[in-house]
Amino acid sequence: MFRYFKINEQGMKEIQEKIGNCLVIQDSTEKEREEIVQRYQLPNDIFLESKTPEDVSRLEKLQKTRLKDPLLLTLIDLSFDVEPIEASLHPVTFIYAQGLLIIHLSKKTSLLDVLLKEKNKKLFTAEEVIFQCILLIYDHYIKKLRQEKEKIDRLDQAAHSTTENKELFELANVKRTMVYLDHSLRDQQETVDRLIENKPMMERLDNESLLYDVKLRQRFTNKMVSIYRDLLESIGELFSDMIDNNLNHILKYLDSAALVISIPTLLFGLWGMNTGGLPGEKWSLGTLVIVLLALVSTVLASVHLFRKDYSK
Repeated sequence: MFRYFKINEQGMKEIQEKIGNCLVIQDSTEKEREEIVQRYQLPNDIFLESKTPEDVSRLEKLQKTRLKDPLLLTLIDLSFDVEPIEASLHPVTFIYAQGLLIIHLSKKTSLLDVLLKEKNKKLFTAEEVIFQCILLIYDHYIKKLRQEKEKIDRLDQAAHSTTENKELFELANVKRTMVYLDHSLRDQQETVDRLIENKPMMERLDNESLLYDVKLRQRFTNKMVSIYRDLLESIGELFSDMIDNNLNHILKYLDSAALVISIPTLLFGLWGMNTGGLPGEKWSLGTLVIVLLALVSTVLASVHLFRKDYSK
């Protein structure tokens, strides 16, 4: 689907005619994408359709097109209400040229709807639209990271009292999510930094406040990821220590049980030898006495071991 917008001193407004200076392509068919590619002589693979979560962001100049000085910018947006994490990552492509801005969006994203809200309508240049989109993308990552922080807090509490499989599986899932977020943000940071170093674009942006907000969001998300990954590592180590501690207690119990069982086994073994001269061999109550002796010895050993504190 194609939507046309006019970006000027009055802001960003949608128009019906195909004469705008901003074209938004969202939830498009292959035929529609081919139409744009042929119209402007763009590379055939320029519009990514979320093939894999390993798609990378990029910034490059396009050659041999019908656009003037075109610049390709691809970023990875995130839908924070989609699971698993692989399905929530999708590319957003900008083709920035003199007189025209083309934005290609996945059907999963609500980026355009948020961009067109009342508070965001005062976007007077294509450069402001691009950086406002970058700001919103980082907001999506921040919201997702806050969701993961709630899970991390629950796991931190659980790690002090349980080592159930449910918590361990959730820990593995959160770690998986954080790995994808970490690598996506690191890759994206390099692309955004290169964009900020583009002097012609920065001269036309002329919005220090917006640029500062983008840099601040970038630093904020990177710090959040770094802190949360460290927290997950400490929680994982705590789970491992708890498992080792529980295993040690079980081994102490089994060793104690083996010691208790060995006492009657030793006594019965001694009095069961087929050799002469064994005390009480001709006594009618000999068997009962040996059983009682073994029982008393076992009880005494059990009481002694029970009083020992195995938690130290």
